Amino acid sequence: MATTSNILTLLTYNCTKQKTPMIEYDQFADYIHRYAQHHMDENDELIPYCSADYRDTLQSEINNLLADRQIAITNIRNKDFLFAVPYFIDKYNTMYASIEANVLVPLPSSKDLPKAVPEDILTKIPADEIIFSRLDKEEPSDRYLYAISFSKNLPELLFPSNYKIYTVIKLCLNKLQQLLSKEESHDYFLKKLTISNPGKELSIKTFFNQFCQNPEVALEQLKTTGDTFYYWSQLGYFIKQDYTKLKDFTPEDISILQSVAVIEVATAYYKSRTAERIAVEAALETLDGLMKNPPYYYTMDNVLKLKDKNGIPLLGQYKEDQLKEHLKKMTTESIDNQLPQLLIFKTRDDVGYYIFKERVIPLIHRLANEVRNIIRESLIKSWFSKLQAYDSLLEMHDNAEFELCLEREISAVEPILQGLLDSAFLPVVCLEDQTPGHIMYYRDGQLIPYSEILMISRQEILADAKLRLPFWYTIPVLSYILKLIFGKNGGKKKKRSKDSVTLEDQNVKKAIEKETFKRRDEDDSIDPLKNRRRELRKAAFDMEAAFVPESSTLDRELKNYMHEWNDRIGKQNYDNLGEDVNSLIRDYMRKVLKTLRADSFNVERVKHLAESLVATPSMMKIKNHPALQRYIELYIISIIKNLKSN
Repeated sequence: MATTSNILTLLTYNCTKQKTPMIEYDQFADYIHRYAQHHMDENDELIPYCSADYRDTLQSEINNLLADRQIAITNIRNKDFLFAVPYFIDKYNTMYASIEANVLVPLPSSKDLPKAVPEDILTKIPADEIIFSRLDKEEPSDRYLYAISFSKNLPELLFPSNYKIYTVIKLCLNKLQQLLSKEESHDYFLKKLTISNPGKELSIKTFFNQFCQNPEVALEQLKTTGDTFYYWSQLGYFIKQDYTKLKDFTPEDISILQSVAVIEVATAYYKSRTAERIAVEAALETLDGLMKNPPYYYTMDNVLKLKDKNGIPLLGQYKEDQLKEHLKKMTTESIDNQLPQLLIFKTRDDVGYYIFKERVIPLIHRLANEVRNIIRESLIKSWFSKLQAYDSLLEMHDNAEFELCLEREISAVEPILQGLLDSAFLPVVCLEDQTPGHIMYYRDGQLIPYSEILMISRQEILADAKLRLPFWYTIPVLSYILKLIFGKNGGKKKKRSKDSVTLEDQNVKKAIEKETFKRRDEDDSIDPLKNRRRELRKAAFDMEAAFVPESSTLDRELKNYMHEWNDRIGKQNYDNLGEDVNSLIRDYMRKVLKTLRADSFNVERVKHLAESLVATPSMMKIKNHPALQRYIELYIISIIKNLKSN
């Protein structure tokens, strides 16, 4: 043994060398004194044990080990004896190794401990606690000798902490397999199981014979669901019932009963974990189904807030790390070298979204249809204004500039569509799409022009813009003269900044609206109620920017989100559901407005109010909760902005 000053190591070494579990305290103290004198040149830490008061130093170390439960001390015939826990751990490790070699060797039991050994060396622990915790995470250590307790009538099973509990379960299965392989036991217990389960004879026979022939396979089956758990429970009950008839138990009988008890706890563990796994899998399956519903694209925050059909948040039915692992699996695993089922794309403002592969093309179709008229009308108005001022734009006459113009418009009006068109996976999705008559968004490895995606013609927009001009703009000579007089920069075409947006009418509308609110607020008197409502309107106007993109308006956002959550077919049904939801929101806000103050009315309060409304029973029937919540937030802003003074 290498030179050491560790008292526990020296005590364990002496016990092992003398093949005894205990050493007299005085004898050990003399040994430490002599050992220190012999090795103090090699190890300076041994010097305190060479002095005349070495016993005080040793007693201090012994007290620390006692507090740490690494040793035990007992008095026998007026002499103190020391017991080292590591000695017993090594001893029982050797015993378990012998059981692995010969299944007939009994399991170590607390009844086998010598009477002189104090119970302080044992760490008593219930079977379900130690087996559940160690099966969850094996953390072997050399610190404890566990005494695993089962029932009052069954002796405790000794288990060293550096031994694997999974191996103990295997040994217990081997012991039961050895018992049931005996001809008389085999037929006896098989018959009991068969009689108690009429109609399942074949299933029981398969389970029973498979266990008797291969306990390793039975252990794997123990981790699954089905009738296996029930058969294990019954088999354990019949074995215990048969053994309780005995008056005197041999060590082998105790080992069988301990084995049954271990298997019962392991079965309970695997049954509970299987139930949890099934519940998590069901929740994740529900999640996948919800993510395939409109709006089809979800941020991580959206995913975390999704709820099942009963309105219960899915986060809680699974853990956040399980969700992230599931999303990682869905976004990385592929079948037959195809794209994963779940894809990730980012908008140009670097916000990431999840979308199922099968929803990419339908979403592009839908978004392109939604923004087509918006962009077309916006360009007609913009171009009309330029033409009316005898001005011109490059995109009016150049196809390449027109495509850049459409790209700017899409980015401003519908960044999700732009993000999908920019995504690296779109060419592969188009290639894998086998839908009859599907649109190929890529041609010769390049994205098709935006004008084809939106089905917008430059010539048609220009023609429509010109149709709105007065008649004299169509008279060539007169038009030319007026252009020279009133046109900007001598009638030269002007190229716009790439970052500019053609939705000027939206900005004008917002400016008019702001001025209207300003005049209304100035007209309010100093009446407290009017003053409070004026402050609330001002807060709502200031908060609008947090909910409405610069390129859009509040009314447009309300309309878009209404389309996302309102799935009623038919105009009448669609309008009725919309009005019902609006009425619920207005009724709710009437109550809130009685106590709502401007200093507490902020973005977080609006979101909290919307969350509370979405969680009400009346709203639970609506499937798309994220879109509904966003709609409610916008509608609350609209209500507050339009508050009357009286």
